[in-house]
Amino acid sequence: MVDILIFVYENFFDSGIYPSNSTLQTRLFAAGFNEKEVNLTLDWFDHLDKLSVAAETNQELNTTIRCLHAQEQEKISASIWGFLLFLEQNNIISPSQREWVLSSIMSLDINEIDLERVKLITLMILWRQGQSSETLLLEELLHENEFLLH
Repeated sequence: MVDILIFVYENFFDSGIYPSNSTLQTRLFAAGFNEKEVNLTLDWFDHLDKLSVAAETNQELNTTIRCLHAQEQEKISASIWGFLLFLEQNNIISPSQREWVLSSIMSLDINEIDLERVKLITLMILWRQGQSSETLLLEELLHENEFLLH
């Protein structure tokens, strides 16, 4: 899924417009991504849309303290957790968006994830939700290490 997110970022982010799922699906298949990965990614984007609607009515997360579960601690390094807390404390992401990032990380089929991939996932979440001012700052952070595959 991360490779598809990189592709989406490199091909669509600068336009500021998110393509429809059918357009995106066609482009991803044309780029050589397999059907299973494409469908998982499109499902992930659809899930983000549903969570966005639910979060608008749920303010409970704004007043809670979040600790990582043991399984999350195995996958999420202290630097990644610190980065997410930094974004949240500086109002770049909301507590709900933090949870979406954490959920996305945990759903990846890898043991550990690096900070650059977390930045990309966070950027995709903000972009999908139309939060352009926040995505500009995160994009700046993303390009600090120029990790994108070329």
